[in-house]
Amino acid sequence: MGIGVITFLLVIPLYAMFKLDTDVLGLIIIDIGLILCIIGIIRRKQLQGFKLAIMVTLASVLSLPVLMLIVTTVIYLITGKPLGE
Repeated sequence: MGIGVITFLLVIPLYAMFKLDTDVLGLIIIDIGLILCIIGIIRRKQLQGFKLAIMVTLASVLSLPVLMLIVTTVIYLITGKPLGE
């Protein structure tokens, strides 16, 4: 998650110098880190019942942006056009 925060915070200098936009990449890295942290909490604490359901739901909701990124990348690789064109 630390790499994602650094990538997200470096968006201004990287865009000013190299025209490289890293804000979405940073947010995706932070999101993946949060998902892995939640999975680690579930495995380490061996949650059951209501707490397990809440944590699984939270991990599922947080994984939706990553799933959409994968889907749009696959569509782009197949068609050669960005999604929405």
